[in-house]
Amino acid sequence: MAESVLYLRLPGLLGPLPADAVNLIASDAPLERFAGFLSRGRRQRSKRHQPLIAPGFTLAPSSERPPVGPLSFLGDGGDPGAGYWLRADPVQLVADRDQVRLLGPNTLALQAHEADRLVRDFNAFFGGDGIELHIGAPGRWYLRCTATPDLETTPLHCVLGGSVDAALPTGDDAATWRARLNEIQMFFHAHPVNQEREMHGMAPVNGIWPWGGGHLPEVSSRWARVFSDDPLVTGLGLRAGVMVSGWPACPDESLVAGEGDTLFAGAMPVVSDGETFQEWEAALSGVAGGWTPVLDRALAAGACDAVQIDTGAAGVWTIRRRDRWAFWRRSRSLARLLLTE
Repeated sequence: MAESVLYLRLPGLLGPLPADAVNLIASDAPLERFAGFLSRGRRQRSKRHQPLIAPGFTLAPSSERPPVGPLSFLGDGGDPGAGYWLRADPVQLVADRDQVRLLGPNTLALQAHEADRLVRDFNAFFGGDGIELHIGAPGRWYLRCTATPDLETTPLHCVLGGSVDAALPTGDDAATWRARLNEIQMFFHAHPVNQEREMHGMAPVNGIWPWGGGHLPEVSSRWARVFSDDPLVTGLGLRAGVMVSGWPACPDESLVAGEGDTLFAGAMPVVSDGETFQEWEAALSGVAGGWTPVLDRALAAGACDAVQIDTGAAGVWTIRRRDRWAFWRRSRSLARLLLTE
């Protein structure tokens, strides 16, 4: 009989962090218990490039470039139908010496009424070009295309903070789309929403970043239940026909009581400065204090045979029921488990 698994996916849970940030972590009992819990298990090192699709899902037909656009739109409550969809998140493009850098939706703090005006006017202006913007959230947009473009695109997270030149779309239709992106940039530059934002010292929305295009695929899943606020993971679960719920604010034993394997997929702040370090530290403390006792008790009670904690680049830890008694395995400190840059 196959073992039942609780899979906690939190990329960035253990970094990477700047090396000098490790000593700033205010270690406490819950953090050390969490480190001890991980130390009982075994770590599998992660691949250098993290896949876009969460483990346990299989797309048909198989593709190296999964259609993130329609799957995320489905997870955001939309109906992709048979159309071609791209993620087209609002961004700020900043001229910096001899390059153009891209700043993402998180730095824009776009409000719902601003997104509504920008998207409404965009569709009125570009409606005859066979493209249409849709809003999943103020900082999460989607572009429906009447025709299927021949494009190779770069995921947004691979470009954030860096130069866009080497990441612009390629493929047979690339020239058309590069010209279109320039036109979109000029359209947003003159928009009243951006004029108002700049008057209040806020960054303008002067572009979109298209990526992850495709048609809605068939999806199968090993998971019986999925808990996540990530629209891509939610869309995968919905498409696979499994039970889907939001990320639990307060984990308890009721979440782990059920038949079959369960996926919990969340997100961690990416550390780039002092403010985001504090956000990451608070999130880590929440995971350590809230999840460690629940997972430990689930193993003890036989609610599952194994717990897997996927931290992204820092690796995947597997803790099985028998590992709870592996006292001979030396407990490592949290600092020893962190991935540093």
